[in-house]
Amino acid sequence: MSIFKKKRKAAIAFVDYEYWYYTYQNFYSIDTDPLAWRRELEKDYDLKDVMIFGDFSEPKISAELPKLRTVTNTIVETGNTDSHRKKDMTDFIMLDYIYQTVNHRKNVDAIIIFTGDGHFQSVVKYINQTLRKTAVVYGIKGSFSRQLQLAATKVVTLPAEDVLQKSYSMMIIANFARIANKPNVIPTFRTVISAVSKRNGVPEESIRDALQKLMEDGYVCQMVQPMKSKQGTRNVKIVVPVWDKLIRDGYWES
Repeated sequence: MSIFKKKRKAAIAFVDYEYWYYTYQNFYSIDTDPLAWRRELEKDYDLKDVMIFGDFSEPKISAELPKLRTVTNTIVETGNTDSHRKKDMTDFIMLDYIYQTVNHRKNVDAIIIFTGDGHFQSVVKYINQTLRKTAVVYGIKGSFSRQLQLAATKVVTLPAEDVLQKSYSMMIIANFARIANKPNVIPTFRTVISAVSKRNGVPEESIRDALQKLMEDGYVCQMVQPMKSKQGTRNVKIVVPVWDKLIRDGYWES
């Protein structure tokens, strides 16, 4: 094993936060974690700056700003008065910043771009083929231009499966908490999947996989509960959270 630590490439990251935020919300119903993303980048790169671009005039995405300020001080507001051209304006401003940076910051060896838009393939080719620098592109599964991926030196597709799994697990656990004091709600395997899926806009298959994993790991168990009805008493198999284990392992706070 070498005693010399591998030198990290100097890098600057450019993030289309509208793309990241809205795609995560609309495709996966999950939140972004830009601070964790930056920390992962810093393992491989000497990160000189992270530039975040977006129109933050809408209340929901505006609420993300405190979170983004824990990541960087370079947040570029791209909003304008023409509602039909907002996204185009973000792309245009971000592209201009990238070209200015790669042509003036000669000491930067890697450019990291977070976008799925095929309009960025030209600048990625310029970085990769003309400047002979590393062009890393981050994109989101289901909304990631194939041409853009082919132009990059390295491609990373998000969200990671473990991130999705944990997010869906937290939706299930939150559902158990909501119904904890509702004795009329019978949490069977099927009804929990259906309720969580409808509330969060996530496919039932994804919730089913997450619930199955929680059961396999001992965070949720099955038990038989007698249920009275006009026809008499019958046994119903329900799913029950193991709160002590969930709290101990940091999935929930009591």
